[in-house]
Amino acid sequence: MLPACQGETVKTKVLVLGAGMAGISAARSLNQSGLTDFVILEGTGRIGGRILSMQFGGKTIDIGPNWVHGISDDNPVWAMVKSYNMAGIVSTLDSIKVRNSSGHDVTSQWHTVLASLDEPSEAAYDLAVERNATGQPDMPLRAALKSCGWNPTSSMEKAVEYAIYDWPNAEEPDVTSLLRGELDPTTEMFGKSEYYITDPRGYVYIIERMAERFLTKNDQRLKLNKTITTVHWDYDGVTVTTKDGSSYTADFAIVTFSMGVLQSNSVEFVPGLPDWKREAISRVHMVSYTKIYLKFPSKFWDDDEYIVYVGEQKGYYTIWHNMEAEGLFPAGTNIILVTLVDEEARRVEAQSDEATQAEVMAVLRNMYGESIPDPTDILVTRWGQDPFFRGSYANWGVGIDDEELRKLQAPVAGRLFFAGDGTGLHYGYLQGAFFEGARVAGAIATCVRGGPCEEGYQPPRRGCTCPAADNFDSQATVDNGSCLYPTSGGDRIVPFSTSFYIMVVATFTFYLFKSLGWSLQLTG
Repeated sequence: MLPACQGETVKTKVLVLGAGMAGISAARSLNQSGLTDFVILEGTGRIGGRILSMQFGGKTIDIGPNWVHGISDDNPVWAMVKSYNMAGIVSTLDSIKVRNSSGHDVTSQWHTVLASLDEPSEAAYDLAVERNATGQPDMPLRAALKSCGWNPTSSMEKAVEYAIYDWPNAEEPDVTSLLRGELDPTTEMFGKSEYYITDPRGYVYIIERMAERFLTKNDQRLKLNKTITTVHWDYDGVTVTTKDGSSYTADFAIVTFSMGVLQSNSVEFVPGLPDWKREAISRVHMVSYTKIYLKFPSKFWDDDEYIVYVGEQKGYYTIWHNMEAEGLFPAGTNIILVTLVDEEARRVEAQSDEATQAEVMAVLRNMYGESIPDPTDILVTRWGQDPFFRGSYANWGVGIDDEELRKLQAPVAGRLFFAGDGTGLHYGYLQGAFFEGARVAGAIATCVRGGPCEEGYQPPRRGCTCPAADNFDSQATVDNGSCLYPTSGGDRIVPFSTSFYIMVVATFTFYLFKSLGWSLQLTG
């Protein structure tokens, strides 16, 4: 019989579970607040999470995030990229070549169809503004676009829709939120400009520099290769156990697992998370965005930054990125990137690289002819199959309102806090993870210093919120239509819902009696 695995036993004030952007941001904020008694537990052998830079074809490529979304000094990610003078270009779909399955240049048709989407897209945005202002419920982006006149049927229309909606959201408009998608606070705050990182240090450089500010070399507060298996929590604190048998106890823990990991139940919470927390987590979509890098002996594709393939199947190897476009890698690099999302991404992640290469080459030969060479190397990302991530990034589905946001952000028992790219308004973005890490670290630091402590989610109290009503409830935050108002005669006016019910019952009774041939005398 093998002996039980014996690991270390550590007691600290705060445990940070995960060393991605949210985890490093949280630890940085704790340190800045003077709370230095913390330990970061990371399951992999590195920091960065889904920010991962590596070598391919003689160049540094990023297989996780590539863009800075929002070129604004108010964006902390852009501020870091700018301060470190990281190489890259402002990337747009303006430099584009569009080819169909016969290889013909159909770029002019693309621009015509793209222009036809302008009016429905603007109308959908206006609809989102109106519904949000008047408190109307959310709806799928697809329904909004359809009601505004956009109903794609041709291959070109579907390709345009894919590029504008499916590709950035990694999901179809059918399941994307109108309110959250169209009223995107990241775009509102930081603008639509995007910066594509090509720096030889890799995008991961910004998080490495963040960590260097508060972690020394071989700092014992950072524990790598610590696969978390169980999180025990109660109102007194948190104990985390790892695969190697180690045990870590703290007053507070910050959980920065991806939504995919939280939804997979690969980490056991004891006791289980409350229903309100589990239900909120389950409503966030962990999407798949798969990159396929290809290295060729020579370049044979168009010089534009983006190349779009318009085939019969929507999303089938549609968006290509020419890594030799102006401002990216130098000529002779011979690398091209194609991305897949949603179901196609998951399908390709599950198959062999050989099968994927065969599909890729069939598409490229449709566009550029049979004589083009085979690639000398291929790299396929598989974030969805990685047990430490189980997906690429978070996208909010229909109906995640402010109350659901409160549930996502609320701690459990005042001890277990949650932060990541799926728990805040800037969901799916790197700066979203940064903000969320800082938010929960600030809440914990405030509590430790003797300030107010966040205890957990409390459902809104429903009742009469009008002070003039007889049954005014000063503690109610949501009016439930139950207010009773006094009249000059001393009687009370019942709420509309009650009076309507009485009217319906009276009417039904009257006609029932009448149909039976009975006479009914009403007296006042």
